Amino acid sequence: MSAPISASPSEKATRRKPKRFAPLNPDIKHGRDLPRLKGIIFDVDGTLCLPQNYMFKEMRQALGIPRSVDILEHIRSLSNEPDGIPPSSTDSADPKGTPQSSTDTSQPPSADLLSPSLPDPTTDTSLDEGTAPSQASQPSSPQSRAVATIQSIERRAMTSQRPQPGLQSLMSYLQRRNVRKGLCTRNFPAPVHHLLDSFLQGEEFGTFEPIITRDSEGVAPKPSPDGLWRIAEHWGLHTGDEGGLVEYIKVNGEGGEGELDPLEFAKRYLGSGLIMGGDSIDDMAAGYRAGAATVLLVNDENQDLARHEYTGRTVQRLDELIGILENGFSEDA
Repeated sequence: MSAPISASPSEKATRRKPKRFAPLNPDIKHGRDLPRLKGIIFDVDGTLCLPQNYMFKEMRQALGIPRSVDILEHIRSLSNEPDGIPPSSTDSADPKGTPQSSTDTSQPPSADLLSPSLPDPTTDTSLDEGTAPSQASQPSSPQSRAVATIQSIERRAMTSQRPQPGLQSLMSYLQRRNVRKGLCTRNFPAPVHHLLDSFLQGEEFGTFEPIITRDSEGVAPKPSPDGLWRIAEHWGLHTGDEGGLVEYIKVNGEGGEGELDPLEFAKRYLGSGLIMGGDSIDDMAAGYRAGAATVLLVNDENQDLARHEYTGRTVQRLDELIGILENGFSEDA
């Protein structure tokens, strides 16, 4: 769904130190002085399940936008005013006179907008392949119609989801090692829960908590790091470690992370004990900007990202991470 991303000049000039974590195997004695891994956050499509990149081509064709345009950014740019009602520039102004439009493109659409009540595709033939929803059921604004369009494509695609090789082995390993797991995806909730219900049912796989989707209120979608920070806060990583933050600023403030204000340092420290696993530049950018280590799951279409500065290390299969984590994770391996 994303457009190409490049590093900013400041990020290029301040390449950070490679991330390392202590071995998860308690019997391994080396590396015990390294930071402890505090959790792993995964993308969904192309990471937990095999890529379904044809979806994005269909979405762009349906929306009439080129590959260079981010799908979610395009949808946010559309009017959310019902057809025939011109947008007002005065009705929603704040006391200081700053307009607070419901179509503010700097913010994600509300959860109500991005998760409209759509018919179940198994019972509503209007969402079948090649069939448009009936006129009566059409959402009434350009933005909500665009949301309904891409959701219908996602709903059809979720019925053909296939798990990534090594998915169940990795998740059962993380459960045995008591490693927290979260999800951060640009998808909407239905395909996410379909995948979990289909392939990761059972106590041996544990749970993903929390799950951040594009519908999560107040969270900008990847490549923003907001979702990762929200997960870290949910896990309580922002409390009770002031000494660690001071040490992090001391180590990374000189020639490491560049000129960052204290709040930005605090946020990156919040993500510094995490790994972000994914298959796209959005995943790598979100992880890098959050202060997390990054792991790229390589496939035929993303091999160029293996050399990107946001990518910490690569794996060909999910279960490769088992040996890496057991013996001590390192981005520069």
